Amino acid sequence: MYFNNSKNNKRFFYEIWGDLNAQNTTLKIVIVLMAVITSIALFTAYFTYRINRVPIVIRVSKAGGAKVLRDLPFNNRVGMGEIVYFSKTFIREFTGFNSITIKTQLSRALNKMGKSYGESTLKMIIGEKFIQKMEKANISSEIKYKKIKLIRQTVNHDELKLYIIRTIISNADSSVESSAAYEDKLILKRIKRSIQYPFGLEVVYFNTLKLGGA
Repeated sequence: MYFNNSKNNKRFFYEIWGDLNAQNTTLKIVIVLMAVITSIALFTAYFTYRINRVPIVIRVSKAGGAKVLRDLPFNNRVGMGEIVYFSKTFIREFTGFNSITIKTQLSRALNKMGKSYGESTLKMIIGEKFIQKMEKANISSEIKYKKIKLIRQTVNHDELKLYIIRTIISNADSSVESSAAYEDKLILKRIKRSIQYPFGLEVVYFNTLKLGGA
């Protein structure tokens, strides 16, 4: 770095460390830019990881044994044990009514449904004031699974029938109860595994038919 005379454009003197100061300033700017770029890259990597992270899946065998699979790929095929466990859990949450836990149960069941089916079911629940009625009923229930049949299976769907005994018990008097047999029909759609759907399944249809007193 130097000063000059505007008339003859000649140097008067040199600043000894001028070039080094200029280089340091440039390096500081470069470091700041690199820090910003690194921060953005780390944030992007973390966000991508959160979106695509392989979920922890608990695989259930036909015998009822559970095995935790932490590195299960997203394209892993859903096993029959998972289908049965998912179906039984959904039935328990959606029809195993308990006046105290009804909100939590229905919330979990709705989260297992496909978007459009879940939205229409929620509208029905709100319209019929189902939660308020269940809370006033002061009851609990037990479900016993008698038989589970896989009716039809395609590449994307599984259709099942579950034969169960549903027992309604009064919380005020546990000796007061009523049991009935039901045939529950479920159609499950196979979807990509995700944090929200670790089983790779969602409910797209449910129907229950009362078969008679048990």
